[in-house]
Amino acid sequence: MEFLYSIDFTELIKQSNYTGLIIFLIAFLETLLLVGFFFPGSMALVAIGSLISTGYLELWSTLFWAFSGAVVGDNISFWIGVYFQEPLRKSRIYTKYHQEFIKGENFFHQYGIYSVAIGRFIGPIRAVIPTIAGSLGMSGKLFFITNVVSALFWAPAYILSGVIIGEAFTLSYTEFEKFIHLELWSLLLVGMVTFGVFLWIKRSRFTKTHTKKSIAYLALFLAALVSLTVTQTTFQG
Repeated sequence: MEFLYSIDFTELIKQSNYTGLIIFLIAFLETLLLVGFFFPGSMALVAIGSLISTGYLELWSTLFWAFSGAVVGDNISFWIGVYFQEPLRKSRIYTKYHQEFIKGENFFHQYGIYSVAIGRFIGPIRAVIPTIAGSLGMSGKLFFITNVVSALFWAPAYILSGVIIGEAFTLSYTEFEKFIHLELWSLLLVGMVTFGVFLWIKRSRFTKTHTKKSIAYLALFLAALVSLTVTQTTFQG
């Protein structure tokens, strides 16, 4: 599967009349059961994001197709876990990736429904968490809601990273130096606020239970991601 890493997805996008379908398929394969282990979807989405800054792609349509592919990929993986849990456990695939499944199961047992949202951003378990959630009895409705909400953050995280990188390469030295300073300030600002809220959550009497802490930490993570994206985009403007 090493040939996948040699594909220039930006050139593929430039030469195709079906850019939306390609973006959808990249996000879909990145989140599909096991395929995400060897498919460089995250890197491809960052590279594709850089095309937005140069005018080849439009931001909102790119985000839509990436979001849609991620939701569909995770949903298919989830229902594979629901309907094929026993055959899957007896398959060669499960044996070959046994350690990854075990790590994913432990992660799911530790964080419950939040593992679906958090796991989407963690490479080693991203490709198995939806299937594990399905095989361990998570509600289909609850999974779908968690899947959609987390994908709303996952797609921008990669696409906007590419936009920022693309912007950086189009700047002059002076502009690039200013750009770096602004990026560092945005990281520092969001980092300090996030750390302060983290300490408050850890010590607060309002989040004493494990469930409340898990919800608070997940909310903090998503808020920090959105804040970082907003500050970086604002500073660039």
